[in-house]
Amino acid sequence: MLLAVTPEAVASAMVGFALPLSPGKELDWLAMAVRRALGISIPNVSDGPERPSNAEFRDELVSLAERATETWIAIFQRSPEADSRLWDEAFNQWEGCNALAAGDDPEFEYNRFRAALAELNWLSSFLGKAVKGTEQQKPNWRAAERKRIRVQRGLYLAPIFEAAFGTVVSANNWPSGVHRAPSAFMDFYQRMVALAFGEQRTPDLSGVLKAVCRMHRQYPTTFADGVIPGL
Repeated sequence: MLLAVTPEAVASAMVGFALPLSPGKELDWLAMAVRRALGISIPNVSDGPERPSNAEFRDELVSLAERATETWIAIFQRSPEADSRLWDEAFNQWEGCNALAAGDDPEFEYNRFRAALAELNWLSSFLGKAVKGTEQQKPNWRAAERKRIRVQRGLYLAPIFEAAFGTVVSANNWPSGVHRAPSAFMDFYQRMVALAFGEQRTPDLSGVLKAVCRMHRQYPTTFADGVIPGL
């Protein structure tokens, strides 16, 4: 994943960066670490913010529940004449000859019809429960999930930054306030997500990375053995 994050691409992306690499750390290592860390952060399509909203598939479930209910009601309210014709048809196709015995045979088609009708009633109820149990998302849920992914990427990059440049992560209020430039970690994050995902300007970069710094101090990210050798 993220095969474009090569040592050459990272070297180009890091031109003009304020900090030198720590002793023992090379661009090959940095590219490998960034590529693997950010690759982990890519959400599955079914879990990402671009997936259909809950409201969309809830509407689909509502439509299915309504169809199932309407069908069940229509069949349940069949006329005595229609019901009698169904029984006769089932009896004509049945291999037995005793009407009383037919009532005890689960393979008797009229019995199967009644069982299927009961299952249809269950189906409409089950679909209705799924509708009621569908979480109602906030209007800005996609933006909130995108921010969560950006914070997650920052948490993955934080230990790599500290190992690569020998300094702790920090974030300031740039571009607002008295700061005329982003912190080194903010600059590094922006360069790497631009390289990996084409995100040239992260929305609320300061807020995202301030959250990252708070969380990193409390619960720094660790990777399974062998995922990022040398970290």
